Amino acid sequence: MANDNFEKRMGFLKKSYERVPTSFDPEEVFRKIDEEASSRKNEQKKPTKHGVRQQITVWAMSIASIFIIGFIGTGYIIEQKQKSEEGTIETTVTDQVIEDLLMQYEEEREKRREMLKLDEVYFKHYASRADSTMNLLKNKSFLKMVRDGKDQTDLQEIYIRAIEELKLPSEMLLDLKQHNLGEDEKGSIRFLAEYREKIQMLIEIYNQIIKENKEAVAAYEVDHSVDKAEIMMLSTKGFPEQLQNIIGTMREHSIRLYTEKYSGEIKTRYFNHFIYKDLNSRLHPNTSAYTTMISEEPYMFGPILEYPVLQSSSAVTGMEYTLLEGEQNSSLYPVLKSYYITLFNEIMKGSEHTKIFDADGVLLPEYQEAWRNMAGGGEATPLRYILNPIIKEMEASDWRKSASWDALTYYDLEEALVLYREGVLEEYMYGERPDFQDVTIQLPNDSFEKEVQAIYTDFKKTYSKSILKGVSPVHVLGVFDYANEMDDPRTMYYLFNENTLKHNESGIDYTVDYYVDNWRKGLPFLRNATEVKFYKDKAYRHDSSFHTTLEFIGVDRAVSMVYSEEGIWELGTLWMDRLPKYHMSPEMDFQTEVMDMSAFNYEILIGTDNVDNSLDVLGLYFYAGSNGFYEKQYELFYQGVGSEVVDKETYLENPKKYFLPYDDKMYRKASFQGLEQDEDGNWPGIATLTVDTELFPDLPSERKFHMVWTEDGWRVKFNPLEH
Repeated sequence: MANDNFEKRMGFLKKSYERVPTSFDPEEVFRKIDEEASSRKNEQKKPTKHGVRQQITVWAMSIASIFIIGFIGTGYIIEQKQKSEEGTIETTVTDQVIEDLLMQYEEEREKRREMLKLDEVYFKHYASRADSTMNLLKNKSFLKMVRDGKDQTDLQEIYIRAIEELKLPSEMLLDLKQHNLGEDEKGSIRFLAEYREKIQMLIEIYNQIIKENKEAVAAYEVDHSVDKAEIMMLSTKGFPEQLQNIIGTMREHSIRLYTEKYSGEIKTRYFNHFIYKDLNSRLHPNTSAYTTMISEEPYMFGPILEYPVLQSSSAVTGMEYTLLEGEQNSSLYPVLKSYYITLFNEIMKGSEHTKIFDADGVLLPEYQEAWRNMAGGGEATPLRYILNPIIKEMEASDWRKSASWDALTYYDLEEALVLYREGVLEEYMYGERPDFQDVTIQLPNDSFEKEVQAIYTDFKKTYSKSILKGVSPVHVLGVFDYANEMDDPRTMYYLFNENTLKHNESGIDYTVDYYVDNWRKGLPFLRNATEVKFYKDKAYRHDSSFHTTLEFIGVDRAVSMVYSEEGIWELGTLWMDRLPKYHMSPEMDFQTEVMDMSAFNYEILIGTDNVDNSLDVLGLYFYAGSNGFYEKQYELFYQGVGSEVVDKETYLENPKKYFLPYDDKMYRKASFQGLEQDEDGNWPGIATLTVDTELFPDLPSERKFHMVWTEDGWRVKFNPLEH
């Protein structure tokens, strides 16, 4: 191609992405080459004018560079193959084998060129890295090392790598569907780096072709009310052949024409509405910002934001997650970090082209929102570390000034990122982390119960939370349960974290009087558990407090606890499970509201371990029986203490003997009410069925259907109408 600038750009693009393969060691290549060189040096008695070492070094560097270009970036595909299945490939190094591999490569190369419909003068830039890899098979020095057994590289593997480097972006997406990388972070990064490089290579080629056909593009007239790039994507008639070809094929690789909003030029860019479906769902979560970057970069047009300021601030927060949690040793990491720092500083400081304060010196509302957006969340992050004091000072001055904002420099965010990666940012923001200790309480436990009762007695006297200083979160939960047992809602109220009471889902202002007046006894959190655990490492920061979740052994339950700024563990969970006696359902239409809903939700409900709605269970019972699903119906029977249910095998031998006489027109209404706990410790309940006596005059007007509550929800008592 005649355009020297294009040649230089393509060369720079090819060299700008460094890859670190998982199975190739450049140092090992240098070592082998040096060993070979040393061997040759010893054989030679007469040094040359410039010195043998100098010549060998140049030769070694050229060979090594070919290795590096050829082997890096495609290891993630080869790693997908199980060696136990494919075995070790041993390719005999003969001229015929090499010729066959080179011929196969040329066929594959030509196939990709035809898929892209590019002339060779353009396509050679796309295929440059694959060509470099295959050139190893033309390098006499390398082949001699392989033949002599001094290099164990398999020639077939070189060919496979070259083909992977040759694949088009659309082919890479198809490969990804077969090789999910959702749990492989390094593999995901290598995939994205390779994918992004190929996309950018094609964009450079396409933009060059458009540039060389600028007269034809300029002559293409469309109505001023429509986007010229959009129309060009739909119709290519009249354009030179190469321009027609790229417009016809670029869409397959998620590339399209677009009109730059500032210059008005027609160019190409990545454009994929399904990027998250195609990429993110099959890649490691820590790489999400890299995926977004492919779609949205370069984020700025010169010194001007490409996207609205709030959208740009959201991009910064997404970048931060990947930078904080993701692998640093990748070619994409510094690119993303550069965008992260540049965008942040543009949003924070603006420029001569972007004013962020109005004529009265007040920060513009959209920037206020963007700053708050970047400072959102509760954990110690670089963005929050920088922004918290700035926002606090700005709010105090009606968004006019901040000493911290004045002192902000371009590299402050990068320094905060380093502090986070070193694990000390939280200490810089909030001080030293509390010295939490792991706690495990075995249940039942007389000693634990006595400790809980003693704490309860002391705390109830004044409700001073200083009494709870140093008390473990498990003991605080025990005190809460004991207060519930003692019918003492006032003490329970003062064990809640203030934010738990204020920021509840109902929006109710929970004053102590409101809580006490509306309190109903609940089921204890610690019930039926054999062990309760608190893990210090699972306590995470949210603003000035810490949060954790207590873990239970023996039951499927979790309780949130909050460590306040005062150093006290408090309840972060507002709701207890209601006592079954408070369970009730008002009268409903039996057919439409009970049976029809049970039929609609049958597959969902019957596969759920915990069905707590009594009328749902009632409907499932009748629906399963009337449709012959007797095995599922049997699972709905209560089988605990005091149960009279027959064994399953007996039931299934003649289920109609036990199933109630039932007709879908038999009942008109149904309601439910839980009852007091019985002498066996069970919680009974009764569903009242209103009979349609006009159709069934021999039945009573109401029938009582008996049920029992369990930890898995309500269950049907065997022979439910006979109790």
